[in-house]
Amino acid sequence: MLSTMIKKWRSERPGIFILSGAGLSVESGIPTYRGAGSDPENDSSSLSAGYMRALPERVFKATNQRILDFDHCRPNAAHAAIAEFVKKYRLRADIIHVTQNIDFLCEEAGDTSVFHLHGSLNRSLCRKCGAVFPRKGFYREGNVCPKCGAKYFNVRPDVVLFGETPHGLDWIMPYLKQVDIFIAIGTSGTVYPAADFVQMAAAAGAPIRMLLNKEAPREMDLNYSMMDEGYGPYNYIRLGNATAIVPMVLKEVGQLIENVR
Repeated sequence: MLSTMIKKWRSERPGIFILSGAGLSVESGIPTYRGAGSDPENDSSSLSAGYMRALPERVFKATNQRILDFDHCRPNAAHAAIAEFVKKYRLRADIIHVTQNIDFLCEEAGDTSVFHLHGSLNRSLCRKCGAVFPRKGFYREGNVCPKCGAKYFNVRPDVVLFGETPHGLDWIMPYLKQVDIFIAIGTSGTVYPAADFVQMAAAAGAPIRMLLNKEAPREMDLNYSMMDEGYGPYNYIRLGNATAIVPMVLKEVGQLIENVR
């Protein structure tokens, strides 16, 4: 089917933009933290810019819990498929992978193209001098910045908290105007500004806009025939677990790279 959707790349090399969300990592055991759990200080609402200013210890507690929860998780078949796709085609296509996830499973799988829109738990940020550096252990009041020596609560996780601006929007927006293939993996399309990315790609004329997700958009729930017709800005939709559909679809995309000129 994909071979009928494009006959020629828009430039010399195909531009491929992958946007991934929680559905990419959930099969690795990464919790979603949606809603309050047994400890309300560890749900997603604790990761806010307001708490970082007024109650940084609450942000540190929630962050440290995620570090513990993520420690036993390993990359799954979807992470591996993306990493292998990038490795195989990086000299023949311009591949960018932007993830909304703050875990580090993409890197562990060997993905060299990934960019963290919302930051990463593997990095720390100094609020005083702006230095970004690898995280050392857990977050505590006495952590010290290796560049300027600031301590107490100045060393924070380099993750985008609620109320802060995601990373990379200055270059992501222009890049979306150049892509041939947009692939959304495991994302509900409700978190902005990432939810607008496919709209931007479509408006700029991206020939193929894919949605690979476990569940259909709410509007499709009663009309699964839309899968073949596309939905909204998407013109290719496949539903299922990421570990099942991502390897299959990326194999199809690879065939396009090899056959379309």
